[in-house]
Amino acid sequence: MHDFARVLADQIPGAEQQGAVLQQLAEQLRNAAEILEWARNHAYWRQLPGPTWEWLRDATDRTRDLADGLDTAEPPARAAPPQPVPHPAATTPVPSAGHRR
Repeated sequence: MHDFARVLADQIPGAEQQGAVLQQLAEQLRNAAEILEWARNHAYWRQLPGPTWEWLRDATDRTRDLADGLDTAEPPARAAPPQPVPHPAATTPVPSAGHRR
């Protein structure tokens, strides 16, 4: 989850805005979990195959876990831009002994 938060932070300037976006995303995930829970209950009452109910249960749990993770994730501090790598000094080619100018 923290990798996702880091990618998101790179797209949104300011720690306050980043935190607000993470909270909004967590709320949207909770809404999605409620929809999945409704579908899971519907699958149960409609007597759909067991794997369907289990898949919806797992998806609901994972979605809630993601939302909880976003609640605890803090926007990562922006890393300093990478520094240029110094290149070795160019050397002057030495002509071979058999080559004359």
